Amino acid sequence: MNAHVTPPNTVGSTVLSGRITRLDRGWSTVLLDDGAIVRVRNLGVEVAVGDFVDVSSDIERIERVHERRSALTRRSSFEGARGTRQIVASNIDVVFVVHAANATVNQRRLERELVLAFDSGATPVVVLTKIDTMEPAAAEAVRASLAQVALGVDIVLVSSRTGEGVDLIRAHSPEGTTVAFIGASGVGKSTLVNALVGYEVQRTGEVREDDQRGRHTTVAAELIALPGGAWLLDTPGLRAVTLWTSGIGIERAFRDVFDVADGCRFRNCKHLDEPDCAVLAAIEAGTLPLSRLTSMRQLVAEELSVEEEQIDRERAQDRRGFRRKNPQ
Repeated sequence: MNAHVTPPNTVGSTVLSGRITRLDRGWSTVLLDDGAIVRVRNLGVEVAVGDFVDVSSDIERIERVHERRSALTRRSSFEGARGTRQIVASNIDVVFVVHAANATVNQRRLERELVLAFDSGATPVVVLTKIDTMEPAAAEAVRASLAQVALGVDIVLVSSRTGEGVDLIRAHSPEGTTVAFIGASGVGKSTLVNALVGYEVQRTGEVREDDQRGRHTTVAAELIALPGGAWLLDTPGLRAVTLWTSGIGIERAFRDVFDVADGCRFRNCKHLDEPDCAVLAAIEAGTLPLSRLTSMRQLVAEELSVEEEQIDRERAQDRRGFRRKNPQ
């Protein structure tokens, strides 16, 4: 088992400890500390793949979810779930943000993914797949484009077919760590997972001839053991990269804007029309792209909207509770 799994609290305890490796419609697959695998109902607890949990001795329910040391969290995309969160993965050390090098460069999506990754508490690493389908110079151009927004973040170029760059992924996945893969559908995550494991654990789709993009094949988040003692958490393709309330994610993902903003006259400068605004001066001088400020504003506004949704949801729950306690 992973070195981070929490052992039973007491000798002879009736509680079984383990880690959730997969979720399926109200059921958790749990790898127990003794190596046994059990399926347990999710009753009244919020769980995520990667959680360390205590299971009742009759294997009927999860008794306790241990405190998470990190969590990749986004706003729930389920209908009717306004103001609620979805934990994509928990207790992770590295988030590999996967993009296909042979697809259209999407800096805006990468910015969002980096905010999620930084807020999770894990270390982000950008992975460019399918470099075997293009000339090296073209792949390098894609890397350079993404490096403009992935400031201070490692970018690894990989071909799952030829094996080029796969060792660099392994270098970021030493024994005892848990790594998560996120990215849009069809960017090659499942093929890369198979290359890392050494055999086919994830079904891969055929590549479309018109755009060389694969079809989405992963249908559930799953924790997979890697050779060398690490754990890999593969996730379904995220169609919508929706943000949850941010801690430090925006500040770290847009550190170029924040570094320049230190030179503004006013500490609460909005970078609109204030005098001596260092950010606007940098944009005018061409040293800071306007797109960076625009993107940051959009993400800040989105997170404020999430906070308002949470407040509205809590108020609605309070009103329903009041009516139940005070029937007319």
